[in-house]
Amino acid sequence: PARAGRFTVTTDQGDDIAADIWFRAFGVRVNTGYLADGHLTRLTGRATVPVTEHLNVEGYRHVYAIGDIAELPDPKMASYAMVQAEVVVRNIRAQLAGERPGAVHVPSPERRILLPLGPDHGVGQLPGPAVAPPEVVRERKGADLFTARFAERFGRA
Repeated sequence: PARAGRFTVTTDQGDDIAADIWFRAFGVRVNTGYLADGHLTRLTGRATVPVTEHLNVEGYRHVYAIGDIAELPDPKMASYAMVQAEVVVRNIRAQLAGERPGAVHVPSPERRILLPLGPDHGVGQLPGPAVAPPEVVRERKGADLFTARFAERFGRA
């Protein structure tokens, strides 16, 4: 695993699959054990937190959940959590201004992913059927894995 080199595996049905590199992938396990006691809310069958369209934890006007722990159809990926965070920011700002929160999260049916393989290579898919070539992956994510964006946001640039 994780080393370049041609290899072949055989499926349970006897089909051979050849590849040049094997990346281990273990799936997603949501880390909500700290909420399992049910004091905040009852977790769903997938161990996620039920949320409203405004991303409030169900039953709470001032508590929000986004990202991996939120019971949403969005993939459990940072780019989706960043979109969810924008909804929460708008709703908290509205609450602080004495207004009713109106921002609603609408899950996107389109999928996107950028998978850098080092600072200069990678592949991805942007909304729609568009494949992201290595240059786009490098420009958007590969060069620094979004760290410059967050350093600027938190005054560390």
